[in-house]
Amino acid sequence: MRYNNEIIGLFPLRLFLLEGESTKLHIYEPKYLQLISDCLRYDRPFGIPYQSRVKLHEYGSVVMVKSIGKKYKDGSIDVIVECIQNFKVKSFEAQKEGKLYPAGEVNYLNNFKILPNRELVDLAENYYKLLFNKELDTFPEIDFSSIINLLSLEEEEKLKLFKYPPNKKVQFLIHKLKYMSILVHKEKLVEHQYHLN
Repeated sequence: MRYNNEIIGLFPLRLFLLEGESTKLHIYEPKYLQLISDCLRYDRPFGIPYQSRVKLHEYGSVVMVKSIGKKYKDGSIDVIVECIQNFKVKSFEAQKEGKLYPAGEVNYLNNFKILPNRELVDLAENYYKLLFNKELDTFPEIDFSSIINLLSLEEEEKLKLFKYPPNKKVQFLIHKLKYMSILVHKEKLVEHQYHLN
């Protein structure tokens, strides 16, 4: 748990990660290369406010740099980042004083500290078995993060889910699991018929 009203470096992207999710970023702009350098030097996180096609949203992901990947001749680099929390932007500076990159004051949020109900757990287990053709003893611990990762939600879906109250989060995931289960079942039927021909 980090402190609220903290000022951190910001890197707006069309990316919304939830706690525990990781991704690779290709960094090439000088201001964001400086941001990554500062984060590594001081062991600090940075924020990724969600940038849609039309606007910069007030919600985003706090990430830590987990590792440096490939370094390119042009000075750009690949980095692996992991989301440790989400936030709401209180203020935004286009350029932090003495730095090239943006910064802002953020409030940290914990919107997924709730337990899935029995229906949601059962649907997740059945979907996992259907998707991977594996027995359930291989299923990871069932929590909101594992269910969200299992569904591979789009960025806009994750943002929408994040903003919902707890009961609506559960209902959203229940409906999504039911819908995806129908799709996967139909795909497997088509594959089976194809192999029979």
